[in-house]
Order: sequence, then structure tokens, then C-alpha cells
Amino acid sequence: MAAYHADDMLAWMLGDAGRGAVMTTFPMPNIAPLIPEMVVAAAAMAILLWDLFLPRERKHWSAWAAMITCAGALALTLKLAAGGPAQAFYGYFTLDAFAVYAKLLIYGGTILAVVLSMDYMKGEPHTGEYYSLLLFGTLGMTLMASAPNFVTMYLGLELMALCTYVLVGYQRDVLRSSEAALKYFILGSLASGVLLYGISFVYGVSGSFDFAAAGQAIAHAGPDARLAVMLALVFLLAGLCFKVSVAPFHMWTPDAYEGAPTPITAFMSIGPKVAGLVVFIRVLDDVLPGLKADYTTILSWLAVLTMAVGNLAAIGQRNIKRMLAYSTIGHIGFVMLGLIAANADGYAGVLVYLTVYLFMNMGAFAIIILMRREGIQGELLDDFAGLGRVRPGYALAMTLFLFSLAGIPFLGGFWAKYVVFIAAVEAGHLYLALIALLFSAVGAFYYIRVVKYIYFDEERVAFNFIENPLMQATVAVTAIAVVALGLFPGPMIAICKSAIAGVI
Repeated sequence: MAAYHADDMLAWMLGDAGRGAVMTTFPMPNIAPLIPEMVVAAAAMAILLWDLFLPRERKHWSAWAAMITCAGALALTLKLAAGGPAQAFYGYFTLDAFAVYAKLLIYGGTILAVVLSMDYMKGEPHTGEYYSLLLFGTLGMTLMASAPNFVTMYLGLELMALCTYVLVGYQRDVLRSSEAALKYFILGSLASGVLLYGISFVYGVSGSFDFAAAGQAIAHAGPDARLAVMLALVFLLAGLCFKVSVAPFHMWTPDAYEGAPTPITAFMSIGPKVAGLVVFIRVLDDVLPGLKADYTTILSWLAVLTMAVGNLAAIGQRNIKRMLAYSTIGHIGFVMLGLIAANADGYAGVLVYLTVYLFMNMGAFAIIILMRREGIQGELLDDFAGLGRVRPGYALAMTLFLFSLAGIPFLGGFWAKYVVFIAAVEAGHLYLALIALLFSAVGAFYYIRVVKYIYFDEERVAFNFIENPLMQATVAVTAIAVVALGLFPGPMIAICKSAIAGVI
């Protein structure tokens, strides 16, 4: 079968076909690399229908179906990846080591989010819709991870975003949930428009939606195209920065994190960030290599602002979900050091950071969900007072997660920061690494403050937890992972470098 590029197919569709010429037989697309995504899409639709016939006492079967779907899609992705890099659907979809590793994190994050949801959503009506939206959102993220052009990227991004808007406001009878969803939708729609405007400038300059082809055209654009190229750069960066919560495009994050159901907050803190940063890396490396000096300057200022906003604003928060929202913003500032380094080590550092962040953040949100009891949401710092004396196991796990988030040696979070800091220094951005080190110390304050509540404050509310073996196992696994990645970071770092080596 002949290989066809995405732009070749567009030219065929808009050229001969558009002029009414005699249609020639167009070869069937190679869809084998798309099979995992097709499985996820089919399962999402099936769960939506299946839930209509499930009795209330068996609604949790939808959760198990969603988990099995993600596990099966991940296994299929790994099996297909064993055959080497591949493209599908006329070049609109790529499956390389970078995409595979990103999907490993996305599917893993979704599985953990489903586990966190099983007890939390018990008693909620129409849980099939909830798990179906989770799968459709996951589908959008995996499409973004495998996007070699702006068409696939934008379709995946909008599918992910629309599902996330609904999930944030899923608890329609909770005012803060509906308010957060509305704010997120309005700002997200604006950001999508800005991003699309940037894509239109790229197409106007290059005549292509393909990342690599557009990058070649931009790198060789003449002085007369300078204004259009710079507008494309600004609008692309603004749209992508919104999706990953870079300041000053972070306004939606605290409200969405606080208002969303806690499992969705955990899901949003991992999946969309992985997908957004993968697209960020592909755009910087493929589309904008000729503008490296320009975008590193812009991202350097944004990184400093993001670290400042995230870490300083988190200090005054009394709601731990809102505190972790600002914490996420601060961590994105650290991750941006890898983007600013703009080399293989920096991009590998981004993958390392996301890997560790998956375990420590999901574990922390699992503890928050376990703190729910008899009308107490477990979201206030006061709710954690005295936990160390009553439930020492939960207290130890939460301490490990918080210390790892703070970057305390030798937990996983320490190596996550170390690799991006070193990448920035080796790329000549010593001043940024020093600023990041300062804000990392600031961030340690509000994490350690929670530990102080856990071990040194008197109990203020009863700790009559409902036992949940699956959730307890999740906390144990994530805590062990954080410790193991801190003691033995070498294999993880090597795998991340290998994933990047094939595309950079």
C-alpha cells in the first residue's frame, strides 16, 4: 500500500474531487495503530447504553468495565508499539515511543481515577454517563499524544475539554460544582479560540497542518512573514499555556479543582496535563524550532510567574483541594524548565516529572477521599488535625506524598525536580534554576504545614472512616511507588530518555 501524507489527502479531497474530476480509487487507510483508541470509543458508547439496563445495586459494574477497557487499551498499545513506530490514517495519527509512554501515564491516571470514583460516586444517578465521559476524555488525550498535525491535535483537545467541562459540573445539585464548570467552560472556549487562531496563522504561513512541514516553512519564512509568524507563536503559546495551567492563564484551575468531584480533580491534575505537555513538546520541537530564541524568552518569564503565583497563593489556602490546585500551578512552573531547556534531557525531565507526579498526586487525592465521613468532605486542613494519632497508616502515606511534592530527598518528587533543574542549568539557564530552587523552598512550607496538622494538632472531628480495601490498596501502591522511585530513579529516567530519543 502506498504511503500518503495528511496534506496529500487534503489536496486530493479539495483538488480533483472538488473540481468534479473523475475520482480515482484512494487506498484504504492503515488503522491498526488506532485499534486501542477504537476500543476505548466503543467501550465508552457501550457503557453509556449498558448503564440504562443495570439495576442500581450493580451500577459499579460500569466502573469495572471502564478499568478493564483502559487496561486492555494499554496492553494493545504496548503490543502495537513492539513493532516499532507507525503511522495511521494517512499520517493523521502516529504511534512512537513518546506517544506510547504518554499513553501509559494517561491510561494509568484514568484507571486510578476510576478506582477513586467507585466509592465516591456510590449512590449517584447515571454513573454510566460519568464513566463514559471519563473514557471519552481519555480518548481525546490519547489522540493528542499521537497527533502529528494540528487537525488531530485539535480534535483530541476539544474532545478532552468538552468531557472535562461536564465532569467538573457533574454534581449538578452542588452550587460550587456548577459554578466551576461554567467558569471553566467560558475560559476554556476562549482559550480554544485563541489556539485555533494561532493554528490559522501557522497554516497561512506554511500552507500545511502537519507539524514537521509547518516547522520547515516557518524556519525559512522571509521577513515579510515575520509578523504572521510571531502572531502564530504568541497565540499558540497562549492556547497551550491555558490547557496546562500556566500563569497568567491559570484562573480556572483553583475553582475547577475545588468545585469538581474529588476523583475528577485528581483526573484533571494528571491526564490533561500529560496530554497538554506532550503537545507542547511536539509543537516546540517540530513547529517552532526556528523560533527557539523567541519562545524560550517568553516561556522563561511565564515560568517565573507561574512558580510565583502557584507557590505563594497556596500558602493562604484553607481548602486542601484548592491548595493542591495552586500546587499544580507551581509544579507546572517547574516542569516548564524542561521545555525551556528545549533538548532531549529537558523533555525527558518533563516525562520523569509527570511520572512521579502521577503517583504522589493520585495518592494524596485518595487520602482526601478516604477522609470523607458523615457529612464531612475532608477537604479542610482542620479535618486532618490529629490524624497521626488515630490513623497512623493514612498519616504516614499522606506525609510521604506531601514530602515528595515538596521535593524532599530521597523521594520521587526530589528526582522529578532534580532532572528538570539540571536540564535547565546545562542549557544555560542557571538563573531560572536558582529561582525555581527558591520557590521550591517556599512550596515546602505549605506542604509541611499540612504535616503539622496531621501530627501536632489536636483532633477536631471524629475519624470514623468507612473502610474501603480497594482505596487502601491504591494508597499503599502509590506510596510504595513514590518511595521506590525515590530510591531507584535510574530505570524510570532511562525509560523516559529512551521514549524521547525516538522523536527528538
